[in-house]
Parts: sequence; C-alpha cells; structure tokens
Amino acid sequence: MKVLRGWLGRLLLATVGLSLVAYLVHGAGPGRVARVLIEAGPWLPAIFALEIVQILSDAVALNSLLPAERRNIPWGAWLRSSAVAYGMMILLPAGRAAGEVARATLIAKHIDAPRVAIASTQLQAGYLIAIATASAGACIGVASGAGSRTVLVALLAANATVIAIAAVALIGALSDARVWRWVEKLRRRLTRDEAPHPTVDAAARRQLGLRTIGVCCGGRAAQLAQYGIILSAIGGARTVHGALIAHGIHLVGASLGDLLPNQLGVVDGAYRAFAPVLGLAGAPERALSIAFIAHAVQLTLATICVVVGSTVGRVGEPVSTASRSATAERRDSLSRS
Repeated sequence: MKVLRGWLGRLLLATVGLSLVAYLVHGAGPGRVARVLIEAGPWLPAIFALEIVQILSDAVALNSLLPAERRNIPWGAWLRSSAVAYGMMILLPAGRAAGEVARATLIAKHIDAPRVAIASTQLQAGYLIAIATASAGACIGVASGAGSRTVLVALLAANATVIAIAAVALIGALSDARVWRWVEKLRRRLTRDEAPHPTVDAAARRQLGLRTIGVCCGGRAAQLAQYGIILSAIGGARTVHGALIAHGIHLVGASLGDLLPNQLGVVDGAYRAFAPVLGLAGAPERALSIAFIAHAVQLTLATICVVVGSTVGRVGEPVSTASRSATAERRDSLSRS
C-alpha cells in the first residue's frame, strides 16, 4: 500500500508538471514552438556531449573521494552506478538524493559501506558548493546587464545563499557522531550484516578536497556552456552574458521545481517569465524551447541510463555476505561427513 501511494504521488506530480508544460505551449503556440525546436536540431550533438560531461563529472568527483578504495571497484560498477544515479535524478521527484543513495548502494557491494556513505555525502556537499558558486556567478552576470533590482537577481542571490547554507550544514553533519551511528544501524538493518565496520574520524569525514570541489564546479561550467549553446540554437544572444542569464534561469527554476520530475513545468515557466531578460519578450516560444530542449536531452539520456543500469555491471558482482556464509556452512558440512 505504501509503495502504491508513492507511485500515485509521483504520477500526480508528473501530471501537474506536464499540465503546466501543455498550458505554456498552448499560450506560446504549438506550431511556433515546433519550428524553433526543429531549427535547433543541428546543435543537439554538442548539447548531448555537454550533458554527458556533467554525468561523468559526478563519477570523477566520487572517484577522487575514494583514493584508496577505488582500485577495488570494477569499471562495470562505476558505469552502472552512474547510469542508475542519473536516471533516478532525472525521472524522480527530488531525484538527486535518491540517485546518490542508489549509487552508494551499488558501490558499497565492492568496498566498505560506511566509507561509501561518507564519500557520497561529501559529493553532495561538493555539488551544493558548485551550485551556490554558479548561482552567485549568474547573479553577478544578470545584475551587470539587467540591474541589481530585478526579480531574477534577487532569486539568484537567495538561491546562492540557501544552497551555501545547506552545503555548510551537510559538512557539519559529516562530523556528527550521532549521524554516523544512525547510518551504521540502518546499514546493519538493511544488509543484515552484524560485522563491525571501521569508523572514519571526524576530520576525514569533513574533508572534501579542492579537487572534488573543482570537478563539481567543472560540471556546472559544462552546464553553463550547454545553456549558452541552447540559447544560440533557439536564436538567442550568442554571448557569455546571455549564457549566464539562461543558466541562471535554469538554476532558479530547478531549485523551485525540485519536487517535480525533471522540474517539468516550473523550469519552463521560469523561462517564459524571464523571457524579457533574455531579450525574447516578443518570442515566448523561443524562451520556452530552451527548457524543452534541455528536457528532451535529459529524458533521452535518462532512458538510455535506465537500460544501461539494468544490463551492465551485474556480471562479476561480489557474492553477498549471506551467500558466502551459506557456502562456507555447506563446505564444512561436507568435510565433516
């Protein structure tokens, strides 16, 4: 019953998002929107490539947080965990958190589970720092052109502040022993593994490293370039300032619409609302197409990732603790007989 309620809730949220998109398309004109999307076709390979760079940046950042353990993780596990994490991030409400939990669970089959949990939380903190930095950069960029007293500047400043506070809180939680006692109890309950795991001292849990933060910021830089290309593809300004505005609108819309799958409807509405800031006041179909192109690319890659996650990496997975124990008991029984 609980699972059914969860799926019904996701279906309801997806329906709300799609209804918002349909309303916005109807207002802008379906035919005009379709023409803009067709015109953007030649730019799609570059847009797809930059989305893949963002997927890889998370895997590289997590890899940098596991310097000693990464040798024990086969490439199939990296590929499968990254595919599953991205698929969940795009297809589920508030999907990034669920995706990172799934990534950590898959990698924990090969190395110490608490260590993966710490690294995954550190990755989340690095990602939040990168988002706060990108929001602050977009805020400055928008203010330099549109003036500091615009709604978009205020929203970007608020976004940067709230996310920076969340990053600091997450780093603080990493050093709280009570949090990790709870994580250990949850691990034992889920895995039925009562064997004690080595603890990691608080200083190591708080340590992110400049490389991890740099890789996460690199992923956001790829996203900035991606939105600059999308803006060019729909006939917008081909400038760094235009890219900053387009990316800033995405960041605001993504934060406001985090509870909807792929932020459907909310991001689209943000581009429609801030079309004048993009210089597209008289062409709402072009402003909306920025979000539509991003949705199409992400949903296509998410579908591919779901297929990859369900087929790749299963071969060679380590046998579970319970299976190893059962095998050992059978071997002992045979030797005694």
